[in-house]
Amino acid sequence: MKKIIIILMLVGLFLTGCGENKEKEIDYSEYLFTDVIWTRDSGHDIETIIFHADGSFSYSCACGNPVNDSDLCESYTYNDETKEIKFDCFETTEEMITNVKIVELSEDVLELDFNGEIRKFEKEK
Repeated sequence: MKKIIIILMLVGLFLTGCGENKEKEIDYSEYLFTDVIWTRDSGHDIETIIFHADGSFSYSCACGNPVNDSDLCESYTYNDETKEIKFDCFETTEEMITNVKIVELSEDVLELDFNGEIRKFEKEK
C-alpha cells in the first residue's frame, strides 16, 4: 500500500512539474525603432538608446552609466495603438520614468516624450 501511494505521488509530481513553458515570444522587428542605435547630445554627454526586437533594451551615456536608471529595467513592451513604450523594471526610483511615448519616428529620427521632456535621437551612422 505504501508503495502505491509513493508511486502515485511521484507520478503526480512528474505530471505537474514537467509542463512546457508557454511564455509568448516577443518580436518587434517590424517596427522602425528596433535594432537601431539611436544617439543624442544631451548637452552634458552623448546618450545612446537601443530597443532590440526581442523586447530588451539599453539606455546609457557615453561614459557607460545608465540613463533614467535603465539598469533597473529588464525589458520593454510596445503598444502600437498608443505609441507607448513601457519599461518593465524590477525596481523603480522617484526620478525614473517608466513610460515614454513615440512623438516622431522616421528612418533617421526617433523623438520620445519622457514625461513632457522631448528627447530627439538620431540614427547612428
